[in-house]
Amino acid sequence: MVKKIENSFSKIIEEYNPMDIKKSLELKKILNSYPYFQSASAHYLKTLKLQEKDAYYELLPKTAILTFDRSILRNWLYSELDNEVDDKKEKYSFLDWFDIINNDTPRVDEKFDLINEFIKTSPKIKIKANYEAKSNFKSETKIKDELITETLAKIYVKQEKFNKAIKAYDILSLKYPKKSSFFADQINDIKKLKSKE
Repeated sequence: MVKKIENSFSKIIEEYNPMDIKKSLELKKILNSYPYFQSASAHYLKTLKLQEKDAYYELLPKTAILTFDRSILRNWLYSELDNEVDDKKEKYSFLDWFDIINNDTPRVDEKFDLINEFIKTSPKIKIKANYEAKSNFKSETKIKDELITETLAKIYVKQEKFNKAIKAYDILSLKYPKKSSFFADQINDIKKLKSKE
C-alpha cells in the first residue's frame, strides 16, 4: 500500500500540473491517508490556490505548521510554474551544491590544504614547569529547593548526613506549611540522633 502511494506521489510530482483535477484528487487521497505528509500537503495547497478553491484557506494553517521554514512555503505558493525550467533541471553532487549556494569558486581544496598545513606544523601548547593549577570550584553540589522531597530527606538521615537532612526538612516545611509540625518533629529527632554521635 505504501509503495503504491509512494509511486503515485512521485508520479504526481514529476508531472505536477495544479490544474489537473484528477491529480488533485489523488493528492487529496494521499493527504487523507497521511495527514502529516508535508510535501503532499504543500502540493495540494498550491493546487487549491491555483484552482481558487475555498479549501485553500482551511489547509493553509495546517500546512504552515508542518513546514519547517514558512518563508519557503510562501515563496513556493506565490511563484509561477515555469515548465521550461523544469525541463532543464541539472543534477549536482553534494559538494557542487555548496559551490552553487555560495556562488564562489570551489573552496573545498583550500580547506583540505589548511587542515594539512595544521597537521604538518602540529602546534603544541607549552606548559611552564613550575605551573600550578588553581581551581575555585566546589566539589559539593547543591540541590535545588524544588527537587527536595521527603524521600531525599530520609535518605540523608540513613546516610547520617544530618545537616543536609535538617536543611531538607526546613525547606519542606516552607514548601508544605500544613505539614510543618511533622517536619519540625523530624528535625528534633535528627538533632537527637546527631547529639548521640
